Amino acid sequence: MAHRFLVKDIALQAGLGTATVDRVLNGRGGVRQQTADRVRHAIRELEAQAGQLAASGRKFIIDLVVEAPQTFRDALDTAIRQELPLMQPASFRIRSDTRTHFPAEEMGRALLRAARLGSHGVIVMAADTGDIRGAIDRLDAEGIPVITLATDLPGTPRVAYVGLDNAGAGRTAAWFLRKWLAGHDRPSILVTIRNDRFRGEGERQEAFHAALMEWMPSARFNVIVEGHDTVDFTRRVKDTVRVMAPDGLYSIGGNNRLLLSAIRDTGAARPILIGHDLDPDNRALLAEGQIDLILYHDLAEDIRNACRVILAAHSRGTMPMPPDGAALRVAVPPMMGSD
Repeated sequence: MAHRFLVKDIALQAGLGTATVDRVLNGRGGVRQQTADRVRHAIRELEAQAGQLAASGRKFIIDLVVEAPQTFRDALDTAIRQELPLMQPASFRIRSDTRTHFPAEEMGRALLRAARLGSHGVIVMAADTGDIRGAIDRLDAEGIPVITLATDLPGTPRVAYVGLDNAGAGRTAAWFLRKWLAGHDRPSILVTIRNDRFRGEGERQEAFHAALMEWMPSARFNVIVEGHDTVDFTRRVKDTVRVMAPDGLYSIGGNNRLLLSAIRDTGAARPILIGHDLDPDNRALLAEGQIDLILYHDLAEDIRNACRVILAAHSRGTMPMPPDGAALRVAVPPMMGSD
C-alpha cells in the first residue's frame, strides 16, 4: 500500500500497534479485513490533515468580478465581511471589481488582469458571452481556478459553481403560484428578468414556464426583460399590466419597489408576487405585506464554499471539494396580529 507517512504515525492515527500496521502496509497475511480497513482510513485522515497543515497560515488572493444590481452587491459585501474572518486554516484577501453594468469586453479584461496581478482564484458572476468564456479559458490555462457565482457557465473549465439551483427555484415558484391561483380558469402571469444574457435567470424562467404549463396549461404568459433603461422598463411594465392585468408576478430580476409602483400607477390590483433574494429592500416589502414569497439562499455559504474550492484546488487533492449547490430557502410575510 503506497503511503508517505511514518508507520508510527499511521499506528497512532489508527489506534493499532506498529507491527500490525507494518503487516497491512506490506501485504502480509494474518490481519483481519476490518483492521486493514482501519489502517487505510487512518492514511486518508492523515492525508486530509496534511492538506490542512500545508494551507495553515497561507494567504490567498481572490478576485471577485461581478455584474449585479446594487442590492445584490451590498448583500455580497456583507457576506464577505461576515465569512472571511472565520475561514481556517488559511487567510483570504478579496480584490473586488463589481459593477451594476459590466460590459462583457471590459469584464473579460478584468478577468485577465486578475491573472497578471497574481490571483489564487477568481469568483465570477457574469453573462454568458464569448469574451467571458475566452477569459476563463486563459485563467484555466494559467492554473487559476475559476468559480462561477449565482449564474453558471457550463462548458467552460470553471472548477465549480456556487449558488442556487436556478431551475429548481423556477419550479418552486411555479408550484406556489399553482396553489395560490388554483381557482382561476385562465390566470395571467407576468415574469420580469433583469438581463436575459445571464444563464441563471434564463434557467429560472424556462423551468418556471415549463412547470406551470404542465400544471396550469391555460395560463397566459408575458416576459419582460429590464435591461439598463429603467424608464423604458417602467413604461413597458405599465403597458403590459394595462393589457393583461396579471394575477401573478414572478420577479426574477428584482427591482420590486419599482415594479409595485408601476402597477399601482395603472390602477390594477397588486398580483401575487414572488421574488428572489432577501436583501434589505425585499425584507421591508415582506414586512409591509407587499411581497408574498421570497426565494433565496445564503450568500455567506456561497463565499465559504468558493474559498473551500480554492483551498482544495491548491491542495493537489489532499483537501476535498465541497458539494455543489446551495439550499433553497423561503421567506414569507410575518403573520399579522389580530385584535
